[in-house]
Amino acid sequence: MGKASQAKKAGAGESSKEKLKKWLKAKKESKSAEGKGKGKGNDRGKGKDVSKGDGKGKRGKEASQEQRSPKPSLLELGAKVSDDLVRKLMATKQKLLAGNAEAARAGAVRAEPGAWLAEKDQKAKSEDASSSREVKGKSKGKGKNKSKVPKWQQRQAELEKLQPEVPVIREELVALNRRIAAHAQERDLAGARATLEKLEGKRWANGHTYAAAVNAFCRCGDWQSAEAALARAEAAKVFRGHQGAPSGVITRTSMLRGYVECARDLSKARALLEKMEKELFVAAKPNVRTANTFLRGCLILGAVTDAENLLKRMESKWASHEEWHEKYGGAPDSSSYETVVNLLCQALRHDEAAALAKKAIDSLGTSPGCAAMFVAVARTAAVSGNPGAAAAASKRARQLLQQEANWKSDQLSTVTGSGGKRGTVKKSAASSREEYERQESGGPDAARQRSLEVFQSHRRSELQSELRDLENFVGATASASSSQASKKRKRAEGKPVSGQPKIDLGSLWARTLSFEDYGDEATSSLQESMANALVRRICAKFGMKPESPEALTAAEKFTAAISGGQSSSKKKKRRKGSAEASEPRLNLAALFESGGEAPAKQSVRLELCSGGLEWLCSQALREPKAAWVGCELRFDRVARGFQRLALHGLARADGNAGMIVGDARDALSNRLLPGSCSRLFINHPEPPHQTDLEKAAKTAETSGLGSSGTEATHLLTVPFLESACGAVLQAGGILTVCTDNEDYGKWLMQAFAKEPLRGLFEDALHGSKEDKVGRVGREGKVGLRSEPPPEELCGACYSGEDGASYFQRLKKSEKGSRGQEDK
Repeated sequence: MGKASQAKKAGAGESSKEKLKKWLKAKKESKSAEGKGKGKGNDRGKGKDVSKGDGKGKRGKEASQEQRSPKPSLLELGAKVSDDLVRKLMATKQKLLAGNAEAARAGAVRAEPGAWLAEKDQKAKSEDASSSREVKGKSKGKGKNKSKVPKWQQRQAELEKLQPEVPVIREELVALNRRIAAHAQERDLAGARATLEKLEGKRWANGHTYAAAVNAFCRCGDWQSAEAALARAEAAKVFRGHQGAPSGVITRTSMLRGYVECARDLSKARALLEKMEKELFVAAKPNVRTANTFLRGCLILGAVTDAENLLKRMESKWASHEEWHEKYGGAPDSSSYETVVNLLCQALRHDEAAALAKKAIDSLGTSPGCAAMFVAVARTAAVSGNPGAAAAASKRARQLLQQEANWKSDQLSTVTGSGGKRGTVKKSAASSREEYERQESGGPDAARQRSLEVFQSHRRSELQSELRDLENFVGATASASSSQASKKRKRAEGKPVSGQPKIDLGSLWARTLSFEDYGDEATSSLQESMANALVRRICAKFGMKPESPEALTAAEKFTAAISGGQSSSKKKKRRKGSAEASEPRLNLAALFESGGEAPAKQSVRLELCSGGLEWLCSQALREPKAAWVGCELRFDRVARGFQRLALHGLARADGNAGMIVGDARDALSNRLLPGSCSRLFINHPEPPHQTDLEKAAKTAETSGLGSSGTEATHLLTVPFLESACGAVLQAGGILTVCTDNEDYGKWLMQAFAKEPLRGLFEDALHGSKEDKVGRVGREGKVGLRSEPPPEELCGACYSGEDGASYFQRLKKSEKGSRGQEDK
């Protein structure tokens, strides 16, 4: 007790400066003695073993005293010492707060991922070592230290992954990141994977790397690899802080696109968006581009309710947060409103759509998307039987189109694009005509600017053409001899006005098929029948009222058309697996039966990639004896096609047109009765690769499509042509493929000329007098031709207005802008 009392009195008489010197010296000596199992007590050598002895040394007493009373911080101790020491302490603090100071001092141009975390763990390592020494000092020789494993040892594996194996060469890192972006443009999945593996192997991958990689994987259709890459990036914490947050938002936005376009699973996209909204750091929250990506997914998948809910959150929660709103774009733009308006029109809610369109213009001003919103409202009102609302919306759309036509020359500084991918270039008030003329004369953005102008001109032309049809339909441009009273009397009597056909939406709903749920609503009951599920989806996405007479009629029609797959036994033998053959299948011909009689149509003709059903509508009007069905992946295009058919008189009990919305792979392989179609048309399919078709073919062959869960972003793979198209066609049925890409046409020709397609398909014109007409290539017995096949053979007209389509007219406009002749 005497020694302890003397030590205590001596300690009380020491100054703050002496205490600091003594504490630093004792810490230095304890580090030199670490790992030897012995401590040397005080600086006079009189103490006993600190770790194994009885703890009676002077150093052990001091440790016990320090444990009983809180130790002052270094800054508190430095307050009573020299100014020089205070400056050194403050400099040390700034280094610790900077986190990447050592990397910057070493000459690194860019902060490396994980540097801050490494600094933090180094501090934890020092604290754990100090804590371990204190425990050893308090021990009394009764055994080994039983404290937990230090934190730095638990995270050592993670830190090793974050630390670069080789020093980062910034120029090479940037070049590799750009290479991933180039692979995304080329849709080269194998190249993107290899480059990311190289960067991760060097441990150079940063936020820009993962942003480019996730985008590349999603563009190539491999959303699983994108999801895994995002998980690795989040585990490595590369999106932390002000520098990483922007890359994190871009990466997660690309992942949202992958979920809705590739996985077609809105529940995954919704969960990711909600996670981003809960971020505490404002820079990591979703911006308007993120929101528009999710809204676009709602449009593609027909999720009306999800889109409405997000827009409400953007108008309230997002916009009310000043920093989120002003600095990071947390408020809806014109593209956000345009998307939700289109979804409301898809659900035939034209009153709400018109009100929202007006609200968008009042709050944001006019933009190139405004006219399209009112055209959609006019079309929906006309289909819903409200000619007055249709006429008012048509008039407003014409005013906006006229205003937009003047923007190019007179109002360059006030045009703000609709936010879409191909919207007009946004120009601020500071933009000058000289800058615009510089781009026109051949600046770096001149080609893109001209392309956008061509697209906008073509879009306006298409809207004006649709407005003319709508105005004729509702009688807005009736001749002077037809009075308003006469038209009102005819409508009251139920008679058509100005050639206006009667619309029976119930009959058209009963020929509209949606086979899949996409996570935009509660999972249906396992006991739900296929017919009831079809009715439920039409009610949720296409405006049919549940439990209405139309819904009951549609359920009866679907039930009658669904078969247990008892026919076409030869087709079933070719299918793999007995479970698939036993699933219920739908007979398309039965949808066109009338009153229980035999099918009124001679054959069923199915078009894939049908878009807005423009081509199919023309063919159905031209050939009423055949049943025409369009299959399109996107709900927004099918909704527009649904309204197009109604406006052209095909929405009636004896109508000969219908539609399927969803993946053609699933529909043809698993949902439709085998051998149910006599003709199959695939018009303007998207090529698998923009620059190198052979590379795409090799990638598809080596990636194991179908076995790894990765699906190609293009439709016409060899497995699809063999198992899906070959299954749904009747024996002797004809498949016609039309493309404006000659290289893609040759690629398809070679695919049909090889096994296994060669044993399933043959050229229908081979050996005939039409065989050599317009032929531009031949592979074996399969030919590629620039002239359309005979109408009596393929069953459709590909010439004149009946054979025209939106994409053909757009292509013609682009060629005309370059001074090229249309071939």
